[in-house]
Amino acid sequence: MNVRRSLVGATVVALSLAFGGGVAQAADTTPPTTPTNFRVTATTATTVTLGWSPSTDNSGSFYYYLIDNFGQVAYPQQSQTSITMSTPWPATTYTYALRAFDYARNGSGPAVLNHTTPPDTTPPSAPVLSVTYVAPARIAVSWTRAVDNVSPFVTHTLLVNGAPRTGDLGAGLGQVLLDLTPSTAYSMVVTARDPSGNTSVSNTVEVTTPAQTDFAPPTAPGNLRGRADIGGCEVYLSWDQSTDNTEAQNRLLYRFRINGTLSPRSSWVIGGGTIIGRTVLEGPTPGPTTFTAEAVDGSGNVSAQSNGLVLNVDHC
Repeated sequence: MNVRRSLVGATVVALSLAFGGGVAQAADTTPPTTPTNFRVTATTATTVTLGWSPSTDNSGSFYYYLIDNFGQVAYPQQSQTSITMSTPWPATTYTYALRAFDYARNGSGPAVLNHTTPPDTTPPSAPVLSVTYVAPARIAVSWTRAVDNVSPFVTHTLLVNGAPRTGDLGAGLGQVLLDLTPSTAYSMVVTARDPSGNTSVSNTVEVTTPAQTDFAPPTAPGNLRGRADIGGCEVYLSWDQSTDNTEAQNRLLYRFRINGTLSPRSSWVIGGGTIIGRTVLEGPTPGPTTFTAEAVDGSGNVSAQSNGLVLNVDHC
């Protein structure tokens, strides 16, 4: 009987050892040491490189957790003692907190560092302005994109005779000036401004519109057709293009009337046969709405209106 009990006991011990039993191991509650000598080692206009002396941990395995006051997070590995972080905003203080964590989730105290980026005093590159089309009542211009040393967001503004020109067609890197006066001089420049307020100025372009010699309007756009968006406030229009005695078809301007009132200029198009845009419907109340189209040449001559198209506008 004693022998049998001994054999059973030995078997239980063997199975316990095989399957991880036996004396329980104490949980690891010792955090890594706090990183030391946390410092800035290099900077550029948009980055900072941080360095530190490594932590140690009783387990031998850990990683770092780095966060700044704008929520930018990084996880440097145990072997790392430096990292490069983005600093997109000039004249801004960034606060960094660096901690070491072992895989039992014990965390060291934070090493904290403040770094203030220098102000941005460098203007964007100067745009290059050019004229692409001149008519008695219209000028089209384009310009190259200005590039900034810090920010990709640069605002371009066209100045005509010293004043910002608004309410015309175009955006981004080009603009079409409408309703100009024949035989008139216009001086144009483009300014480029970065988010820090640094500004550059393009070359100056001087243009005198020619005298008006063409007084014949284009033909009226034909077969205006389309549909209203169901449950929305968009209208899709298309038409047969107009022709003109002097103007190329791709230079004709098309504008639209909503119940007899001109639509916003942002909905007008040059040289196109289709208009899709929410701005076409600014103004009308829900219900049956009449649309017409008309063509305008570069001398300002306006065609007769197209056929009227009645669409049931919804949810404007």
